Amino acid sequence: MFRHLIVWACTCVFSLSVLSQQYNTAVGVKGDWSNLDINLAELSVKHFFTGFDALETNIGFGRRYLWLEGMYHRNQPLKGNIDWYGGAGLDLGYWNTNYDNRYDNETHSGYWSGINAVVGLEYTTDFIPINLALDLGPTIRVIPERQIGLRVGFACRFAFGH
Repeated sequence: MFRHLIVWACTCVFSLSVLSQQYNTAVGVKGDWSNLDINLAELSVKHFFTGFDALETNIGFGRRYLWLEGMYHRNQPLKGNIDWYGGAGLDLGYWNTNYDNRYDNETHSGYWSGINAVVGLEYTTDFIPINLALDLGPTIRVIPERQIGLRVGFACRFAFGH
């Protein structure tokens, strides 16, 4: 009897984890605004590796910036096609405002690295597999100097799977 109860419980947990996500992978763009004077637009990929756990990877580049970010998200269903999530991750990048060589390179170019945390909402439509996400959280720059700021992100991605 106890063995049947364990099998039943494991089946229920597995079923819930499979049904908890609305897609397997989503690919698109994400825009970030930060009060640390870094406003970024990036290519964004979010992939679920379990029913609730996902990895979001963002890469971006521009005339003055090149960066990479990795974030772990823990998603939970909220209502209908809306999920909420929380997570944390790391980012690193290179900046250069001396692209025309008018200034001293030491003060107008360099590297940054930091730690980010987010809480957000995401909505995935039924009729067109589009995923929209809005998140907010602190960002802490460790390199080149310690700074604490607030970051707001908005993503629009095409969802695959499920």
